[in-house]
Amino acid sequence: MATIVWHKPSGRKYLFLGPGFGAYKAQRASVLGGNWFPHEESGEIMVAAVCDGNGSIRWFPSEELQVLEIDGKPVSSWFESLADPDALLPLDKDDPCGAEAGAVEQCPACLTRVRAEERECPSCGLTLIMES
Repeated sequence: MATIVWHKPSGRKYLFLGPGFGAYKAQRASVLGGNWFPHEESGEIMVAAVCDGNGSIRWFPSEELQVLEIDGKPVSSWFESLADPDALLPLDKDDPCGAEAGAVEQCPACLTRVRAEERECPSCGLTLIMES
């Protein structure tokens, strides 16, 4: 499955290879406390691997990229078949989360089907609150 992305700052198109996650932590001595009270800085960076026409791999922050095509079709065409993207998915009888398993709801974060009695989404790990 080929995914073409557009790098917003440069205006160039790339082939999307996959997502990545970068984390960093830096520490230096503070002015007043020295090593007793060091200054710490940490964070996470969501990045994506892409390649150009020569096959050179580059990493860009994911917010700098926009998906243009998937398998040669524009992104908007993949959503045309969805009448209401916020509607619940239809239940399959063979699905383990289907009608035989009990009431089914949808995770508000990732839209995965979950049984009503589950306390955590099996896909994203979101803690679900049961309403009474």
